Amino acid sequence: MSFKPPHSRGSYALHDRARPQASLERVPWFQALQRRAAERFGRHEGTDGILNKIAHSLAAGTAKSYGGHWQRFVLWCEDQSDQPNPLPAEPETVIRWLETDVTVGDRVAEQSLQPYLSGINKIHEDLGYERPALGILLKSYRKGLARLQGLKRKPARTYLPPPVVEELLLWALDVDLTNPTASLRRRYRAAVAVVFTFCFFARGGTGSALLNKHVRSSAAGTSVTLAHEKGRAGKKTARVIVIPPGAIPGLEELLQRWTQLRGCAKDHESFYSLEGERLRPPSTAIDTWLQECLLMLDASAPDGETWSGHSLRKGAASGASARGVSLDRICYVGGWSIQSKAVWDYIDPTCPDSAAACRFFGWLRPA
Repeated sequence: MSFKPPHSRGSYALHDRARPQASLERVPWFQALQRRAAERFGRHEGTDGILNKIAHSLAAGTAKSYGGHWQRFVLWCEDQSDQPNPLPAEPETVIRWLETDVTVGDRVAEQSLQPYLSGINKIHEDLGYERPALGILLKSYRKGLARLQGLKRKPARTYLPPPVVEELLLWALDVDLTNPTASLRRRYRAAVAVVFTFCFFARGGTGSALLNKHVRSSAAGTSVTLAHEKGRAGKKTARVIVIPPGAIPGLEELLQRWTQLRGCAKDHESFYSLEGERLRPPSTAIDTWLQECLLMLDASAPDGETWSGHSLRKGAASGASARGVSLDRICYVGGWSIQSKAVWDYIDPTCPDSAAACRFFGWLRPA
């Protein structure tokens, strides 16, 4: 039987949001960790260090997301007539929350529920309680929800064909930049971001987060430091992808044209900032830029499908596979584990080989 301490409204809400900004974000439930420290660890040498490690166990963005979901769950519990306990919560309480709050009106699809559940589980785990968002009942609920939502399917996010990206590259190499208007500068930035992100199979958030210091040119080629890859915040070093000179025809010229158009930029500024602009693009910027480019090219996905920023990653993996690039090289450039099955969600075996796929990914095949 789990202990259900008495609580008053707001007692489980997170009150650690007004703290000073730190170089590393700690979890929003740090104060709750402190309150539990005495009974879990006692007060001895090392307790503060243990708490500090636990408080930095998540990337800043993930911690913020989980904290938001937890606040929502707490407030929902307090608004119910029976006021179910949020900490420790029962599995049935979590399912009630999903049914009467999170998924109402199909605002959240079944395949997007995991961050909500992971947030609840993570807080319980950190505070020494059993994870409530697990079990056969929840599994059955999610399976049924997916089936019912499947009756109202939305357009599928499919891969972006390499020829579309090549058309964008060719436009960017050919357009006259002698006296560019503000509109042309923005469109050119969008084109560079889309093409460059496609070249190294990046997620939209990884591509848009590039800083000037992350992109370097040398005798070895174009080096790209992927400092903001999802799931790699705890690694000691960031991955670096090196594209050899001339490996992707037109890429070096594209980047040269962009740096000339962009003007002077400092190392810590966004790679996609125009001169005098303090831009830190959101993780969704690539999707926005892609839509601008598609509109400019008068290109669109087939009926019943949609192209989003995620389609770049799928298009790169699918195009490389169609060209005959080995799975280990696809996984290396894209950042997938060779043992993971996740890469197969990105490779569409029906993607045809093409001259565009050869342009972008032919260099990954052994000579």
